Amino acid sequence: MISDELGEVLAEKKASHKTTNTRWLTERIFPEDKAYLVDLNAPEYANIEPGQLKLVINLDQAFQPFFDRAVNVFVVGLIRNVLLAILLIALFYYTITKPLAVLANQFSKLHPERASDKRLSVSRRHEDTELGQLANAGNEFIEMVQLLLKDKKESHRALEQSEMRLNQLIDQVPQLIVALNEYGDILFCNQRFADFYERRPGDVAGMALRQVHLLHDQIDTLELAIHNVRVNGSQAEMREYIWSKPDGEAHYFSAQIAPFEHFNDPAILVVATDISEQKLVQDHISHMANHDTLTGLPNRALLNDRLEQSLATCKRTGEYNALLFIDLDHFKTINDSLGHGVGDLLLKKVSNILSSQVRGNDTVARLGGDEFVILMQSFDEDQGAVVNDVESICNKLLTSLSEPIAVKQHQLRIGASIGVVIFPMAEKSIDDLMRFADTAMYHAKENGRNGFAFYHQAMSLAVEKQRNMEIQLHHALQNEEFKVHYQPLVDLNGHICGFEALIRWQHPTKGTISPVEFIPSLEISGLIIPVSDWLIDHCCHQIVKWREDGFWQEGWYLSINISPQQFYQENMMLSLQRRVDKYGIALSDLCLEITETVAVENIEFAVNRLEKLRSLGATIALDDFGTGYSSLSYLKDLPIDIVKIDRAFVQELGTKSKAESIVEAVALIAKAYDLKIVAEGIETPEQMKYANEIGCHIFQGFYIERPVAENCLKANYSLGETEKSELSSL
Repeated sequence: MISDELGEVLAEKKASHKTTNTRWLTERIFPEDKAYLVDLNAPEYANIEPGQLKLVINLDQAFQPFFDRAVNVFVVGLIRNVLLAILLIALFYYTITKPLAVLANQFSKLHPERASDKRLSVSRRHEDTELGQLANAGNEFIEMVQLLLKDKKESHRALEQSEMRLNQLIDQVPQLIVALNEYGDILFCNQRFADFYERRPGDVAGMALRQVHLLHDQIDTLELAIHNVRVNGSQAEMREYIWSKPDGEAHYFSAQIAPFEHFNDPAILVVATDISEQKLVQDHISHMANHDTLTGLPNRALLNDRLEQSLATCKRTGEYNALLFIDLDHFKTINDSLGHGVGDLLLKKVSNILSSQVRGNDTVARLGGDEFVILMQSFDEDQGAVVNDVESICNKLLTSLSEPIAVKQHQLRIGASIGVVIFPMAEKSIDDLMRFADTAMYHAKENGRNGFAFYHQAMSLAVEKQRNMEIQLHHALQNEEFKVHYQPLVDLNGHICGFEALIRWQHPTKGTISPVEFIPSLEISGLIIPVSDWLIDHCCHQIVKWREDGFWQEGWYLSINISPQQFYQENMMLSLQRRVDKYGIALSDLCLEITETVAVENIEFAVNRLEKLRSLGATIALDDFGTGYSSLSYLKDLPIDIVKIDRAFVQELGTKSKAESIVEAVALIAKAYDLKIVAEGIETPEQMKYANEIGCHIFQGFYIERPVAENCLKANYSLGETEKSELSSL
């Protein structure tokens, strides 16, 4: 169709057509018709709108020749490709597939362990082709596999031997060894582990640990540790836990738990060591560290721990508790006289008595020697009520300890002194409480023994005074503030027999201090021993000096007081002999004075020691006779040379008192035993006269001469003629 610029149709032509055989296909692919519009432009009519040529084409008719040619091409190509495929298949089968099938058949029949005499082979024409290369590679692979299998067998054999040796090794170790997989099942264990559960190692392998160990509360602890090791990936240690056998017997174990790989799978190794015996030893050591070895009572360390807890509880609850410090009376005498064996048995009996008299929550402890402490807890918030309860308990304890205690064949009576502290006390530590209780005990002992005393602040003042005195005495010993004065001992004719060495303290600010003031402090503090050693050393040196100066006369002796602590000291004899040898004097130059109380405190020991001293040449004097046990029979039993009548008796001579009768009795007995009698404290001519009349041989006192320093003594060593005549007339 042709139309002008105005759209008027100028010409139109249509052609009819038949439906083709391919209409079924074209109508699904293309529309039925397709229209084309073409503008009709002419140069000469450029100023006029162009007309249009419209062509409408039936696509079924247009593509019919194309489809016909395509069908022909497809059929021809298909026949050609089928024939080519058949040819190629035949070619590949005879050249490749069949030789590969033969090679594969050879390969499938080979067994690596039995192929040492067989090899893969191909036909001659394929030896240089890829098939030949494949056969050669296969043969090399088989040889490599055979080598690997051989190595595997050897490795497996070595692994089996190693595993056998490992099993033998872990079966010999004393630890329990078990390996667990990630699910808690047992991979393997040693013989000790199996024996613990009365099984065989093979029986427990593969079982869950909970199936073997039926006490699941114990399993929970171990599994928690195993879980932590698995999560953290690092080993851990269980220091102490309880693991029970099937019969319920409990053991203590420590365990090392570590991760490892078991055939590339994660696993946990547990190595447990039975520490039951070590635990018993450790508990025993701990018990020994906190308990007294003799009595089994808590010692100072355990007492301090419980006292600290009690003090904290008191501060929290407002209750008052009590601390009792107990010191046995006369124990030292029993211990020294009957021996340490009897003394130890007595201490055990006392510990049983104390433990039986207190409540279950109280603590009875032994500090050492004959010192015991009782910590009494859970009393009352009313301090007055606590004091009343403690008084009742103290009376009960004193009554029990005062009764005879049977030890072997002996019936022993001891008694005790008790110091009591009620606490808590403001800002006071456990050390303060122990010191206060000790102070109260000494106060009870000073008040006559076999009693008790409650601590009060005034006691601390006395203790502080004693402490200050001890400090000053230490300084006095170090700074040589002690001086020695000498008092002559004369016979009836005024001739000097010897001197008594009397220690004095020349204080730098207080002047001369009397022995009455500082000797008790020396004894309490224990300084009496070094001071006594100093005194003996000084006296030995003084004898040497006097001898060099021509003052010392043959037959004289220097009398020295021996303290109780020094007398019972183990090395007393050796120490004395060393000092005598050091200065080159004889023991006969010394007279050792002991008190009556010291002598009879342990009569057997005293007799033995005094006999040794006398055998070495020393003169022995019994000082202050009559003030102690006052038994005249001791004059017979003790190996002594001199009896010194105490000044308290001498000063009553001539008064027709009982004291005069005592002195007369002593003089008669001493005469019978060939003992010399010294009357000390002579202050008047009358006392001198009466002392002479009743049989005293040697005299000492202010009437004759006061104790003086060494430089003054030499000037007055001889009595004047008047004094000699007075003594002679007596």
